Amino acid sequence: MSRKLPSDTFCALPWMHLSSRPDGSMRTCCTSNASSVQDPDSNKKVGGGQVGVVKREDGKPANFNTTTLEEAWNGSYMRNVRKMMLRGEKPAPCLKCYKEEDAGHYSKRNWETEYWLRRYTLDDMIGQTKEDGSIPPKIRYIDLRLGSKCQLACVMCSPHDSSGWIKEWQQMHPQIQNEKLKTTSSWHNKGKDFGASYNWHKNNPKFWNDLMDQIPNMYQLYFAGGEALIIDEHYELLEECIKRGHAKNMELRYNSNAVEWRDDLFDLWNEFKRVRFHYSIDALGEQNDYIRYPSKWARQEEVFHILDNTAPQIEVTTATTIMALNIAYLPEFTQWKIDQGFKKLNKWPLGAGGINSHFAYWPPQLNVKVLPQDIKQKIKDKYENEFYPWIDENWERFTGVKEAGISKDEFLKATYGLKRFKGVINFMMAEDWSERLPQTKEWINLLNKQRGWDDKFLKVFPIFEDIL
Repeated sequence: MSRKLPSDTFCALPWMHLSSRPDGSMRTCCTSNASSVQDPDSNKKVGGGQVGVVKREDGKPANFNTTTLEEAWNGSYMRNVRKMMLRGEKPAPCLKCYKEEDAGHYSKRNWETEYWLRRYTLDDMIGQTKEDGSIPPKIRYIDLRLGSKCQLACVMCSPHDSSGWIKEWQQMHPQIQNEKLKTTSSWHNKGKDFGASYNWHKNNPKFWNDLMDQIPNMYQLYFAGGEALIIDEHYELLEECIKRGHAKNMELRYNSNAVEWRDDLFDLWNEFKRVRFHYSIDALGEQNDYIRYPSKWARQEEVFHILDNTAPQIEVTTATTIMALNIAYLPEFTQWKIDQGFKKLNKWPLGAGGINSHFAYWPPQLNVKVLPQDIKQKIKDKYENEFYPWIDENWERFTGVKEAGISKDEFLKATYGLKRFKGVINFMMAEDWSERLPQTKEWINLLNKQRGWDDKFLKVFPIFEDIL
């Protein structure tokens, strides 16, 4: 990829994309905040604190309540990111991707840039970039987090992103003894700093007018959590795009728990050019019930089959969060999925027929790097001695591979296939964050007590027996 690009650090997103947090804060992309967590000691944050949040000229976080799309688009923060990339430097908001790539993992920077270069030329992207890093206000792709409304309280989430967490957080946070854990698990001022609010998308005509002005330029609308499928404004935006005649030229993209949706969702989707649905699911059976609490595996398994039988222009992949809890069990999850014989889920080349995944950086006590070395080695041995040979033997069963005429050698070398799983293990082994292990133990024990899992946690996650 780097041979075709202006530099080895280039990413397409700063030239075409803005992302929002559920509180209305603006980001360079949805994973840029993870670059704040670059060391087991959370006090060591490269670039100072929330490095992925776009800053206003006064240095305060930009927010849709206080900052227009155009002000953020060509403010000094975004202009500097663009200039650094063109010079081959690594902007602080983007360190997450560079570190993953160092471990052999295919990062968001990699796949987003590859994706957009199939739709636009480099000249289309960067040809009008001025010396100061400014570009025409033409946003092609926006990530909208329309508040924090969500019916789940996933173990790796928090009240920052899910209203489903608020009641439990209020009960659990005062009980935390470890000061670092208390800090990383905080919900400062209930997310209302610098004009932020979880209702930023309501009664905000300036934002909606700005967005609709950009809709003719827009190739992709991306919705994530909270949970977009239960948020009214998500549906209102789809209806407005259809009404104005833009839907047929637009692509929709989602990260969603798919627990429930409005009855006319699929009818609305049929009006759009393409839908890319990333089904947020991380494990099987009771492991799912623990991680994506209080969802139930029986319903989530049913959803797999519903999504697999949607209209042809709807692409479906899994969006699996890789964390300390499930990394040992991803082989079983992948094998189960292949055994189902799904027609479209993660069809080649998306995930090479397996799973799509991303790492949990926050909360840091659930990052895979926190696991002790002996446990990491057990997991590595399991992948190398059991999972990789299984992939080698069953490669033709991965969805869409045979139809695409892919050879075994091509499959094994594919970025999204075996190579990606090896990148997962390399990333886990790359750094030792085990000094956070006391935080991991306390968090899991508190959560087990809160949710009544004391007696069965180790039965469901047996690899934690030696840890807890």
